[in-house]
Amino acid sequence: MIFKVLIVDDDYINRRLLVSLIKKELYHVDIIESIDGGHALQLCEENPDIQLILLDVEMPRMDGSEFLKHYFNTNSKNNIPIIAVSSNDVRSKEILALGAGSFIVKPITEEKLLDAIREVQQN
Repeated sequence: MIFKVLIVDDDYINRRLLVSLIKKELYHVDIIESIDGGHALQLCEENPDIQLILLDVEMPRMDGSEFLKHYFNTNSKNNIPIIAVSSNDVRSKEILALGAGSFIVKPITEEKLLDAIREVQQN
């Protein structure tokens, strides 16, 4: 079975890091990438088999909180685990209240990412 992950981050290097960490741990994985929340919403519609979303909070055009508002407004029955990622935890309560299952503060390590994936899969 292939595990399908959507990575939403405007920074190319951050996306590469996440791809590398995920592929190291999850051998049968299909990764889709997006540079902002608006494009990510479109990808969610086109790929209903996504099983995990890694979402940067700070992005131009549509940031993580706007993505979460739109996503849960149009997909209220969807329960895809979402892990939010940010360089600081100032907005962590807001992001978790909007529906993210976990929140990671950068820099992202393999341990932080795997712990967050386990956390959202248990909920």
